[in-house]
Amino acid sequence: MTGPKREKVILHEVTTQKILRLIKEQKLRQGDKLPTERALAQTLGVSRTSLREALQSLEANGILHIRHGSGIYLDLYDNSMLNPYDGADEENHLEVLATIHQMMEARMMIELYCIRQAAVSITPEQLEQLRQHEENEYRRLYLRDGAVAAPGLDFEQLIINFLGNPIISNSHKRLNSSWKSYLATINAVVLSPDQRHKHHLAIIRALEERNPTKAEKAMFNHLHKSEASINTLLAQYKGTRREQRVAPPLE
Repeated sequence: MTGPKREKVILHEVTTQKILRLIKEQKLRQGDKLPTERALAQTLGVSRTSLREALQSLEANGILHIRHGSGIYLDLYDNSMLNPYDGADEENHLEVLATIHQMMEARMMIELYCIRQAAVSITPEQLEQLRQHEENEYRRLYLRDGAVAAPGLDFEQLIINFLGNPIISNSHKRLNSSWKSYLATINAVVLSPDQRHKHHLAIIRALEERNPTKAEKAMFNHLHKSEASINTLLAQYKGTRREQRVAPPLE
């Protein structure tokens, strides 16, 4: 992508980084109010258009919450949510993998609970939407050059959205955003598209049967295999680090 469109994207990315830097420098906490759009634009030295695009992107990723008529608020669990955006962990793969492993624990708590609820309440229309989403996502993951695109937790997010609980949905949305960002940082894929697709189809079949126990078991299998893959990556990287600390033999 070249020309004006790419320049616009670059401006948007730069503005996003400036906003995040401001949040860190001012040590803002969850719920704190940011300056007005006009004040932010003046402080950061950016246009109102570029600022709005960056704010919308940060809101979509669960970093900010824009209340019309009220203001812009920081909407984070803690500052670690900012790490995927500032590149702080790019050189420390072990730390990134450890964080991804912690995310798996959160996924276990949220997704196992939600899948049981969904098995009871899911509608035929929602099942069809889920099936269509999975087929589209499976095709998307295989790129033309044989490479694999980075997946997220959009399948699980869709199931959780069906429950209609905005608190749980928004919590998982932030987790989904961080999951994508951290895996992108180390250029890793937890499961192959084929494995992922197979697991998701098993979850859909259990939901079709409206069997909470079977649905939970299918989701647990998916999460357990993902966790095992992360543990393998952690072990391999720790082993590499240990080898690097051993001095080479003298000749």
